[in-house]
Amino acid sequence: MKINQNCLIFKKMSIAKLDIFIKFSKEEIQLGQLVLDGSSVLFKYADDYLKTGYNISPFKLKFDASIQENPRVPFGGLFGVFSDSLPDAWGQLLLRRYLNSKGLILENINSLDQLSYVGANGLGALIYRPSNNRGEKNVEVDLDNLYSNISEVLKGESSKIIDQLFEYGGSPGGARPKIYASYNKAADTLIYDNSIFTGGYENWILKFAATVDSNEIANIEMAYYYMALDAGLKMSTCKLFHGKSGKTYFGTKRFDRIGTNRLHMISVAGLLHDNYQQSQIDYGTIMQQGSELVGSAQVHEQILRQASFNIFAHNRDDHSKNFAFLMDEKGVWSFAPSYDLTFSSSSQGQHSTTCSGNGIDPGTKELLELASHFSIKKGKDIIAQVKDVVSNWKLYADKAEVSFRGQKSIDKVLQSLVVK
Repeated sequence: MKINQNCLIFKKMSIAKLDIFIKFSKEEIQLGQLVLDGSSVLFKYADDYLKTGYNISPFKLKFDASIQENPRVPFGGLFGVFSDSLPDAWGQLLLRRYLNSKGLILENINSLDQLSYVGANGLGALIYRPSNNRGEKNVEVDLDNLYSNISEVLKGESSKIIDQLFEYGGSPGGARPKIYASYNKAADTLIYDNSIFTGGYENWILKFAATVDSNEIANIEMAYYYMALDAGLKMSTCKLFHGKSGKTYFGTKRFDRIGTNRLHMISVAGLLHDNYQQSQIDYGTIMQQGSELVGSAQVHEQILRQASFNIFAHNRDDHSKNFAFLMDEKGVWSFAPSYDLTFSSSSQGQHSTTCSGNGIDPGTKELLELASHFSIKKGKDIIAQVKDVVSNWKLYADKAEVSFRGQKSIDKVLQSLVVK
């Protein structure tokens, strides 16, 4: 009988203990440790971190020296803040194909193994060691070639390409294929190395169309970016990148990176332990918990503005992983800039996050109820501003060079929503 040496090697390397570090600036600080105990995953904060650090998940983790355990539902025993680090649809596919090319099966590795593949390459400030992440190369990105490679991976082709993509950093999560890259605005240059911060390079995320996406998905998302800014939403800088073929790709500057420094990031799903794939959360819940976390009612206005935009602009994929909070090295929390804003539908055909209990067809009525419940004095004005901006969709679509056909189909839907 032939023995698969890859499997033997992996079994010896299977991780039962994982050290977690947090890095805000140059120094990595040991935050704690995850330990696999049978089918359970245990977490304990490091004693030294308890003396100088801050709770990375205030609603679900006790900030003390106790050994903590989370139920298997909804994150397989991981606390949500660590589950946030795991890749989503595209990243899971990439990891699965990568492991298969080595004779391994994703279902046969544990959650600590998966976090080790994230290593220092995840969103936010958390770092997992030992790391199986292979890092990135300092080479220029060929967008068209990369898109072709990604398309082949989606079709299940070429293990060589999978190795290459995995080496270039895997995925920051989400349904659509994405990569981390460093961008130099002055030189208009993209490179794979996500650790370069000199010479004008900044950390960016680039998105690529999935098989079900419109050919204009990048231009549409860019139009939504312009529209969101005018609607008063806070967003990180975005731009359209062009391949040699002329094809466009959407990119956004990472808001969890400030030069060489990092910010801790936790999604609403991770913060509240909400299963975003079967989410039953309401914008009111995000407001209530968000203001408690941030310590300010100002977050009510920010979330009302985003709720209004998502509702009137038909961004129905507004699940709990598409909202996040950031913590700096002083323990100060803030509501993260908006992201993943585009014309979208959810798998249920309604909003993933309800508004005043309505996920099917929420509108002005539900938004005003939300504003009234949280005593948002500017609520009516915020809602009116967002409606007015969205009603002018074609202006933003023109700016982003969305085709007439694409503009028209979206405009028909948006005009029906802004009158609700």
